Amino acid sequence: MYKVCFIILFVGILPHLKAQYLKNKAADEYIGFYQQVLSNQKNSRCAMFPSCSNYGKMVLRDKPFMEAITLLTDRIIRCSHERELYDVTYQYGYRSAIDYPYYMPPPIDIVHNRKTLPHTDNLKIANSGDSILPFINYLINKEYYQNAIIEIERALFNKRNSNPILFSQKLLCYRAINELERGIFEYETEFPDLVKGEDKVNIQAALLYYSTSNYGDALSILDKVIQKNSQVNEWQKSYLLKGIIKAHQREFQEAMEIFRQALFLKYDKERYYKNLSVLKKMQEQKKKSPFIAKLLSVIPGGGYLYANHKGSALTAFIINSLLGYATYTSIKSKNYGVAGVCGFLGLSFYIGNINGAGRSAVRYNERIYKMYIQELENNNHIFIN
Repeated sequence: MYKVCFIILFVGILPHLKAQYLKNKAADEYIGFYQQVLSNQKNSRCAMFPSCSNYGKMVLRDKPFMEAITLLTDRIIRCSHERELYDVTYQYGYRSAIDYPYYMPPPIDIVHNRKTLPHTDNLKIANSGDSILPFINYLINKEYYQNAIIEIERALFNKRNSNPILFSQKLLCYRAINELERGIFEYETEFPDLVKGEDKVNIQAALLYYSTSNYGDALSILDKVIQKNSQVNEWQKSYLLKGIIKAHQREFQEAMEIFRQALFLKYDKERYYKNLSVLKKMQEQKKKSPFIAKLLSVIPGGGYLYANHKGSALTAFIINSLLGYATYTSIKSKNYGVAGVCGFLGLSFYIGNINGAGRSAVRYNERIYKMYIQELENNNHIFIN
């Protein structure tokens, strides 16, 4: 109710604001007033990140006013519903569903438990003559990744000929703390060429590229490891990660062939058949059509229901029905001012319901696909070390 009031009050001040002022300063000030006064009074938390009011600031800054309003009405319809279809963050200090505007990819580093925290072998390096490596491994296994990076930097500073494992563990730590771009930058610009020839280092670099969806560079590195035919563990992991990337790229037959090729590397047959089962599900996934979702939204909520957003469907139906009834009764009683406001809101929610349902169908498809990919990642233990 507070969020509906937020839009009603906003529409009420429209005639008094110039277009450019509205798009920038006035919109920020108005939403800021809502956040400080009305939002604080309701004694509750927005279930989404960014919150609906911050979401409103984003779309009003970035999009034409009418499009921004329909985006905001769609968000209000969806707020707090179907949280299982969204990634999770704790940026506000509590569990929130991540939902940025469709044109703005959310930052990778805000996603909670996006990947399994990595660990490493325990813990004595036989005949290595390097007492620092067991301690670094200990820090990593205790998940003290920042401390491990400091010890790695200390070791690299004190030695002329550095052990490549130090570089490998450094990239692992960057992945663990979501400093993905920093790890890639150091790998590309600071690692010695000799170190870049090491399979352990290259596997960690490929995982960084993969985690940033840079599949081309990840595949290029993995192919080099596979062609070397060297250490079995790195060789096997290269095959498995390459198969997952091919699944990401929807090249299912090639992914199946890569998993089959990995069988000769002491690859668990049970895991192989699980991989094939997941790939088959991905191939046979029945996707929701955005066009059908929009078409069904002629009846408010119909498209959301089709896209498996049941709570959003009910909210859309109730809000559109109430606004339609309010507009009708206001016209009937010749209260044309209120009728105009309710009519504008009703149209905004109706269009938001249509466009939002189409995007909800896409969101549902992507979420199911992500679940399959995560199943492949977990089945093949891609991120555990």
